[in-house]
Amino acid sequence: METAFDLMEGLLEDATVQQWVHHVESCSNCSAELDGWRQFKLALERKHLSNAPQAMLASAFNLFEIPAKPARSNSIRQLIATLTFDSFTQPAFAGARGQSATRQVVLRAEEFDIHVRIWVNNDRRELLGQVQPRGSKDFIESAKLHLLHNGERVSSADVNELGEFHFTFVPDGFLSLQIDLPNLTVIGALDVTDSN
Repeated sequence: METAFDLMEGLLEDATVQQWVHHVESCSNCSAELDGWRQFKLALERKHLSNAPQAMLASAFNLFEIPAKPARSNSIRQLIATLTFDSFTQPAFAGARGQSATRQVVLRAEEFDIHVRIWVNNDRRELLGQVQPRGSKDFIESAKLHLLHNGERVSSADVNELGEFHFTFVPDGFLSLQIDLPNLTVIGALDVTDSN
């Protein structure tokens, strides 16, 4: 097939062309095959064929286009905070002050401690806390906190210049405290069923 196209395109040397012309004149099979390839070449060169409209080509290309993933300049790590202290499960030390109905909880995640105090005020549960970096005197000044109940966000708060936060509405039950820091999200579990 390649030789037949080279012959039709005039790409062969004169001596080779003479050999093929002589062979084709004497071989009916090769003559018929060469005529078939000539017809095929002519069909491909028809002038009435035109390109598909640009809109149709774009639509066809879109069918196979793989959507680009959004570029992420930096990834956000996620950590689970562990409970290191709960005043309701650990006995008070001798000489401890404070109301017994106030619950103190400490959560820890890598270089952060989250101190939480939960109490009831006029039949409404509140939560006050502070995000404290360990090994640093600087406070966390930019963080957004969320209380989650059954995976749904029920309340949000920002930290102040001392890393403190306050929730005035805390539902009963098993909650999660989510802390969104730059490049880091910390999630800790809170059980407030017995904190009143």
